[in-house]
Formats: sequence, structure tokens, C-alpha cells
Amino acid sequence: MNCSAYNNNVNLTGTRGWVRQSNDRGSLDIIISCGVTVFLCIWTSVCVNVPAPSRGVWDIFRDRWHMFCLGLLGPEFILLNALGQFCSAKASVRAFAATDHSGWTMKHAFFADMGGVHLRLPNALLDEPKSFPINAKQLHFLVANGHIPFPSNITQDTIRDKNKSDGLARFICSIQIFWFTLSTASRPIKGYATTSLELTTIAYIVCALATMFFWRHKPMDVQDAIFLDCQRELDQLLDEQGRSAAGPYHFTPLDFVSREEWIASRLWVYNVNLLRRMRIIHTYRKTLPIQHFSSFNFLIPERSMLFVALAISLAYASVFVAGWSIHFPTRLEMILWRTCSLGSMMIVAIGGVFEISLMIKHYSKTTQGDNVELTLGPHLVRSHPLIKPAPTRMQAAMQHVKNKTPNLDPEYEVPFRSLIVTLPLCALYTIFRFFILLEDFISFRGLPATAFMAIDWATYLPHI
Repeated sequence: MNCSAYNNNVNLTGTRGWVRQSNDRGSLDIIISCGVTVFLCIWTSVCVNVPAPSRGVWDIFRDRWHMFCLGLLGPEFILLNALGQFCSAKASVRAFAATDHSGWTMKHAFFADMGGVHLRLPNALLDEPKSFPINAKQLHFLVANGHIPFPSNITQDTIRDKNKSDGLARFICSIQIFWFTLSTASRPIKGYATTSLELTTIAYIVCALATMFFWRHKPMDVQDAIFLDCQRELDQLLDEQGRSAAGPYHFTPLDFVSREEWIASRLWVYNVNLLRRMRIIHTYRKTLPIQHFSSFNFLIPERSMLFVALAISLAYASVFVAGWSIHFPTRLEMILWRTCSLGSMMIVAIGGVFEISLMIKHYSKTTQGDNVELTLGPHLVRSHPLIKPAPTRMQAAMQHVKNKTPNLDPEYEVPFRSLIVTLPLCALYTIFRFFILLEDFISFRGLPATAFMAIDWATYLPHI
């Protein structure tokens, strides 16, 4: 239902002077405004990693599209991705500062972690990759141990030249976010109805602003990497590290330096491989060493940042609960909305607290392991792993349940207690989210008249 755009007493003949714009808005106006806002929030906030040297713009667009789709279905996952990379960059800056390289900044760290630095392989065969990406922690390892000099040629100006950040798009997005938030927040004050689609858009804004904050130092759409040469043979370097570097690697030969999977990365890989087995998503052929870091690399955050992620996720979920009293076409839809919105918030709280408790144990074990390494030496500890007996048939079956990677990579094994809790919660959360998105559009068949009234002063602010 739309309100009338003009007064019925208007004289349709003759001429008129200045005519005031109508205060009304139509269904399409609401949908377009919300759609454009959501698109700008997600598209301008995502920052993908550097493509492989043989690739280019198409791979960047494909990765951005995939990340956009993930951000549309679950923006909190993009937030968690950005938060982990932010923590990794902070740790890298501290590590380089400790070795008297204070010129290493957050921008440098993000550039390295996104695959902007490659290590050349001078003795590579014709059919083998000529280089592989190294992250910030691996680069620090090489510099600190004298294997390569500090890359002083990677300046902020160099990174800035490679950065394809669209300042105009972000400026337009900022204006749109300001106008939309102000307009939506003012509707209850004026006594006007708010649609569920507008509430959903506000929720996207919450996650987008947090994501932009954590990725504010990360370059955008970098197309090519910077190549470095190692002063020593890679095989000799690996031999010096003992057994920890001698085994097969999953990404690059320097996995032993920095690879650390945590519950989020394990669950992500678990579900992705599960969808691949179901042929829902495409399976890409993997070559070793890899030529670029996946844009969906969920790096482990600091302990305090886990609570920050939980707080922002709860704020995102609480926006839907704020629509507890909004109008719905039927009572059933109102009950379903309340159930899904409250259920989503409870799942975020329960699942978040459960996974944080597991991570606290992980941090404790990591600290104990670091203390052992300080006592005995890292190479001595890693070179003498305990020899495990061959698994029984039952243990092998359980391993296939807990690990969906093709080669049963032990780093991606998900604890069984985590699967029992997380998978049902994820399934419920997905159902709740799909219903909320569906209800956002089907509710337009029966909205109160005041839902189509626009705020007077908001029309004078630039927006779409």
C-alpha cells in the first residue's frame, strides 16, 4: 500500500509556482535504497588477497564476488576474517620492531599477509612454480635469521602505488550509511513504521563499519607481488630446521614457521570440503607450493579480540531482535521473525562462548609449548615428535568424520565435541538467516501506511 503522492484538491489546469516534493516513498524506493546500501557496505569493505603471478584482474573480481556473496549471507564471517588479519599484522609490527626494523608498518604487514611478497626459487624446474608467497611472519623469520636482507625497497609509497582502493566509492558509501542510519533511527521518533528490510540493512552496516576499521590498513585490489631472492639455497635452509621442516607441507615450504590453524579455520575448511563432496561448490586443482594466499584465510586472533568479535556479532544479531514489535502481514510471520531473530542471537552467544572456551585452552597449551621451546630450543622440540601407534579401525573412521580434507591433513582435524555443538548450531543459524532474508521481501505485501512516509529533513541530505 502506498500513500497518495499528491493532494486530491490540487488544480490540474493552469500553471503553478514552486511545488513541494511529496513526503511519500514507494515500495521500490525502500528496496532500492536498502539494496544499494547493502551492496556498497559489502563491496567497498572487502579486501581480497593478491592473485597468483600468472593471474590478474579476473581473479581479483572473482574473489571479491565470492567474498561479497559470503558477506551477503553472513557478514560476521568477513568481520572475523578481517579481525584475524588485523591481529596478525599487529604481531608482525611488534616482531619487526623487536629486531630494530621500526620502519615496518601495519600497511607492510597486511601487504605481506595478503601475498604481496614472493620468494623466488632459482633452481625450480621448467614445469615447477618459480616462486611462492611468504607471509609477514615468514618474512620476519627469513630476515631475523639472515637469510634475506630487510626489504627496504618495499616502501609505503610502493604499496600505495599498487593499492587500487576506490576512494570515491567509499566516500559515497559513507554518505549513504550516514543518511540511511539517521533516517531509519528517526522513524520511531516520528511514529513511522520501519520495515524489516531496513533493520537488516542496519545490521549489515554494523558489520561493515567494523570490517572497514580492521581492514583500514589493508591495500585493495593489488594485482602483482614484489619478488625477493633468498641468499641461501632453500633446501639447505630447510635442512637446518630439522624434522619440522622436512615433512610434506600444505601450502609452502615455510609452513613450519607460521602455520597455526584454529577452530574457525578448521571449521571453515571442514564445511567447504563437505560442500565440495556434495558438489555444491567447485573444486579447484591445487598445486604446490601455492601461488597465492586464499582470501578466506582465517588467521588466529589475539585472546582479547575474540571477545571483541563476540561483542560485534551480538550487536549485529541484536539489530534483528530490535524489530520485535514491528508490523508483519500475519501473526505467524511475527512469531517466526521473533523466533529466528532471538534464536540467532542465542546461537551467536552460545556458540561464541563455547568456541572461546576452546580457544582459551588452546592459548594455554601454546604458552606451555613456547616455554618448552625456550628451554630446549624450537628445533629440538619439533624434531622429536612422539611416535603414535597406527590407528584402529574405529579411530580411522572417526578421523574421517572429524576431517574432510582429501589428504586428511591433521592440522584441519576438528575436535569431535566442537562438531557436536557447532554443526547443529550452524544449521539452525543458516535456517534462521534465510527466513529473515526471505521475510524482508515477502513482508512488503502488507505494510502499514506509515511505512511509506519519508522523513522530511532526510530528503535534503545527499543519498541514493
